[in-house]
Amino acid sequence: MWGIDDELRQIREAGLHRVLRPLESAQGPEVVRDGRALANFSSNDYLGLSSSNALRDALHEGLAKYGAGSGASRLVCGSLPPHTELESEIASFKGTEAALSFSSGYA
Repeated sequence: MWGIDDELRQIREAGLHRVLRPLESAQGPEVVRDGRALANFSSNDYLGLSSSNALRDALHEGLAKYGAGSGASRLVCGSLPPHTELESEIASFKGTEAALSFSSGYA
């Protein structure tokens, strides 16, 4: 009888077994893993936003002012000024009457 152990063995033998390999640094054009500096060609952070000082400062300011979460869905009582400010900026940029932001690309 063929079992999961056999399947895993076959995957390992084929060199297809994947394991998580955490980084020792923040995302950026260069990352550190196993003490080595490596060029990062695999990130989705192509705009470099994860290491933006302006975004980091805005995050700290937002945490101090609004906390770490809205506490409820926007329809209940979780709509905060940053939500409406973002939507207003997007609408202005797009030249539309209004805009609506969602918490994920899937939504």
